[in-house]
Amino acid sequence: MKLCFTSALFCEKEKLDQLDKPGHFERNEKYDYFLFTNLDPNLFDTSWDVINIAENENIKNINCQIKKSRYTKFLSWDYFESINSEYDVVFYCDAWIIPNNKKNWEAFAKKISENNKFPFAQAEHNKEVCRTGGINAEFERILISDRDTSQSIEYTKQFLHKYDNSVHFDYPQYFENTCFGYDFNSKIVREITKELWNLYTTNEISYRDQPLWNFLLLKHNVVPVIQNDLKDNSIVLIKEYKKIKKTISEVEKFKNENCWFHRLYENEGTMRDNYTDLKFT
Repeated sequence: MKLCFTSALFCEKEKLDQLDKPGHFERNEKYDYFLFTNLDPNLFDTSWDVINIAENENIKNINCQIKKSRYTKFLSWDYFESINSEYDVVFYCDAWIIPNNKKNWEAFAKKISENNKFPFAQAEHNKEVCRTGGINAEFERILISDRDTSQSIEYTKQFLHKYDNSVHFDYPQYFENTCFGYDFNSKIVREITKELWNLYTTNEISYRDQPLWNFLLLKHNVVPVIQNDLKDNSIVLIKEYKKIKKTISEVEKFKNENCWFHRLYENEGTMRDNYTDLKFT
């Protein structure tokens, strides 16, 4: 199978020191690894192949760097088709996270592609309050963690309710967008990601993409392929994890061997501390 891994980092150059630091990792020569950015690729020391797409027609007139980064996060299929390239399955992860090359990615890709209903794989939210409280619970967490303003969140709630008032914001289901994988040619994946992009970029709603994404999952009555072993803070939800002894070394060994992506905490930037005052717009 033809597989591709993607990530994205966008900001003004003077804020580079606050960005996530894309890491080094073992690559599989059969796969492609692209990190998309608006910055000079020479600024990065990483295993990713860094591509500057600042002048891409889909993003060049958007005035928020965070929102620009969501183009290749959710519509990498659109970008790749524009350059006459295509894949069977594409995986995404935030830039401070790296793929685990020891995992059988082709088996995972096959599992995604064989899901006829919605070939999109991601983990459930690692916090029980969000898994049981849904979109409203996430909105509360955004405000508690100072990730967006109360005015922005309230406007987003009103906008989404008006867009489709059949969606219940308290529905006990919630998924994370930190890392995921999808079937490149899936019609329904393309329709929903395109709808997300259109809503996200043509309305003054929150830049936080998880509430909008989960809203659209409910609107279209689709459920992703649940893959809670994608990363270390969601793997604790799987039954295999609950069987191991809870010594620190055994837990770390289990996570390192079984997580599809590894989170490099030392590479996580400080940029999220500045989200509410929009320093990254």
